[in-house]
Amino acid sequence: MFLNLTFLSSIDGIYFALPGRRCFSNVTALIALIEKDFKLLLRDRLALLLLLLAPVVVITVAGFSLSTLYRSSRHTFPVADLDGGAVARRLVETLSESDELAVVEVGAEEARRLVADTPRAGAALVIPEGFSDAFSAGEPVELLLWSDPVKHLEGLKIRAAVERARGGLTATQVAARIAVVQVLTHAGEVDFEALFEDSAELASRLLDKSVALREESVFEGPTEFNTFDQNVPGFSITFLLLGMLFGVGLGLLDEREWGMLDRLASSHVGSKTAITGKVLSRFVIGSVQMAILFAFGRVAFGIALGPSIMALAVVILGVSFASAAFGLLAATVAPTREAVLPMGTIVIVAMAAVGGCWWPITIEPHWLQQIAHVFPTAWAMDAFNDLMLRRRGFAEVWPAAAALIGFGCVYLIASWRLYDRWRVS
Repeated sequence: MFLNLTFLSSIDGIYFALPGRRCFSNVTALIALIEKDFKLLLRDRLALLLLLLAPVVVITVAGFSLSTLYRSSRHTFPVADLDGGAVARRLVETLSESDELAVVEVGAEEARRLVADTPRAGAALVIPEGFSDAFSAGEPVELLLWSDPVKHLEGLKIRAAVERARGGLTATQVAARIAVVQVLTHAGEVDFEALFEDSAELASRLLDKSVALREESVFEGPTEFNTFDQNVPGFSITFLLLGMLFGVGLGLLDEREWGMLDRLASSHVGSKTAITGKVLSRFVIGSVQMAILFAFGRVAFGIALGPSIMALAVVILGVSFASAAFGLLAATVAPTREAVLPMGTIVIVAMAAVGGCWWPITIEPHWLQQIAHVFPTAWAMDAFNDLMLRRRGFAEVWPAAAALIGFGCVYLIASWRLYDRWRVS
């Protein structure tokens, strides 16, 4: 009788098993394969480091960026009291007692400037002249709230605090007038059921004609916030950076392995000219990609493109150039092909999160907003927000566009300097 032998192989050797011992041999081989994967992971220290570093970076960045969203925080709140009457003073005092508002009394123009030019002031309140007299006389009055559409989430918190103060003021007025009316109406025998019904009806009429709150943007655009005005540019930048990492970074590494760069280095073209050409070709592709995404956002979601298409085009060209140069830098910095993708992805995730691509940068702590501008993503989102939400023109966004071009030049020059060492590594 012939023996049926089973052939098994692993990195530790060769196994021959009788039919009755086949199950044991399979388990041994499985353990050997698992052990092999652990050994490979431990041998690749960079992969092991990135395995732990990537979630740590994402958790840290997201935690700091959203820290003000999930806890109570004080917002600078400029108040322009143009009335100066007793009722206006009581309203200002009520607002000052709020834990969420740091009230700053300023003039009307200064209040508008603070909302427009400082990151800490999400909205400002203007109390018009004659407010106290009109309120005391029972006439309808109106408060003006100046807001910045980019600081939408901060504006929601401020608006809620103002509404509470306004509601308290209105309730006091309504209660006082109801008390007078009911005393005069029911001076004799009191019918409590009729009194409650009359009071409710009177309160409804008074509330409709009491203190109103009108909101206006400090810029020329509307106060409404279209979430796609934030999401379309933000996620377009994120995927543009990832595309450049694959197209420029990994593409360049493939060409090095295929020997194309060595052949170019020995030709009249030169390898540095070749890699610059790759950056420029991907720059054109990225610009077209961004233009298509913005066109889709306009048609599908009604996003605003700003008052100047030329300014929008300049910003798109700037962010595409910076992204393409970043892809080249990632290839020359990473020590191996296997390291380019994880290292580049970690950096892109950090830049996108801190730079305001995934959520409004204004909700981040002030110190983190300052740090964010060491990345091109923050400058790009500043420019897109100015164009799309604040309706600003080229005169206001050209510094951000120039910064993006500057980032691209710095990345490109750094890549050139690292290229010779990288090509022979």
